[in-house]
Amino acid sequence: MARIRIKRLESELFKLLSTIINFKLRDTNLTMVTVTGVKLTNDLSYLRIFFTHFDETKTEDVLRSLTKSSGFLKNEIAKAKFMRKIPEISFEYDKLEENARDLDKIFAKIHAEKKEEK
Repeated sequence: MARIRIKRLESELFKLLSTIINFKLRDTNLTMVTVTGVKLTNDLSYLRIFFTHFDETKTEDVLRSLTKSSGFLKNEIAKAKFMRKIPEISFEYDKLEENARDLDKIFAKIHAEKKEEK
């Protein structure tokens, strides 16, 4: 039962944080940031926010800007009033797209090698 509540809270936090990061934060480093997921711990005290950015070379700058804005994000979560305790926020770059591109390259190489064998 508790995990259902956590999933619901993660869904609500995902919507809220996506909106805040895209429309309320005015940092120029955060213009093309996409929130890809959120993960709450079982005791609701820590929140990991996964993100991607259009320009992968600026990942460190984006991470620094997001970390700097974590106080504002916590304040906005508190204003939403769907959690009693506001979790500590950490950010993590989501490498899913990079891994998918690497796999595509590997599959293309395998496919090309099979064509050469025939």
